[in-house]
Amino acid sequence: MPSAFNLDTAHAVIAHPNHQLSRYFRQYLQEMGFGKIVTTNHSTEAVKSLSQRFTKLVLVDYDLQEFGGPDFVKFVRLCDPPLQEAAVCVTMAKPNLEKVMAARDAGANEIVALPLTQATLSKKINNAINNPAPFIRHPSYTGPCRRRQTLEEWGDIDRRKKSRAKRPD
Repeated sequence: MPSAFNLDTAHAVIAHPNHQLSRYFRQYLQEMGFGKIVTTNHSTEAVKSLSQRFTKLVLVDYDLQEFGGPDFVKFVRLCDPPLQEAAVCVTMAKPNLEKVMAARDAGANEIVALPLTQATLSKKINNAINNPAPFIRHPSYTGPCRRRQTLEEWGDIDRRKKSRAKRPD
């Protein structure tokens, strides 16, 4: 997968309680060309590894021990740049609207539903790294823009303009 930056110098952190899935993620990221990949099954170990290197990608499970999912994503977004802008993908075994919205509102770039295929993983990681949403820095939210669609020109009559025209002065 072509990338806009040099993956040889980029690091990835995989924080997932499932060792078999962690090995799969690790193997896939090695094939992509990531320079260093750290795998862990605990959030405190993941935090230590984040602070030691230039991390470009974080794969974290929603149900990680101690603090996973949204709490872990919020931690990454509160760090200093460039770590703050790392691509964060949250994996979920049983996604539902509440979990997806919590991860999105915490600042996740992508949500990866399990079980997954290599095509799905490739699409999500490629989108998070090579096609990131604009990064927002605001007192109430730090992370990628949460809007997923750009709406085209509205094709119907704009009722707001119509109602303003009839409004008596």
